[in-house]
Amino acid sequence: MRHRRKKHHLGKAADQRNALIRTLATSFIKNQEIVTTLARAKALKEVADHLITLGKKGDVHAMRQAARLVYNHPTGELMTTESGKTISETVLRRLFKSIAPKFQERNGGYTRVIKLPPRRGDAASMALIQLAE
Repeated sequence: MRHRRKKHHLGKAADQRNALIRTLATSFIKNQEIVTTLARAKALKEVADHLITLGKKGDVHAMRQAARLVYNHPTGELMTTESGKTISETVLRRLFKSIAPKFQERNGGYTRVIKLPPRRGDAASMALIQLAE
């Protein structure tokens, strides 16, 4: 039985869907808000909440699990370590060092989806997904 096993298929094959979700999750962590279609935003919400929960754990196993779900691209910013070294910030470092500590006292509901007017070209329903602060 498949009770409570719903998955957002997004009209794509499994490999394409997984790549799309990984790209959306990487962009979401990098920019902390993105504009996409409503269906993609709803699919991303589950993954983003799970990533922030992993970031709150903060151990090596959680970091490896999160690395399976996002591309570890550089964000283009620099950060300093505890020892004073300046290193380039990556998506995983941003998730574990700056985003997850903000939600340490919060139990779920880390993202919000706000509906936007339809897209001009094809009238697809659009949404803004952002971190709830």
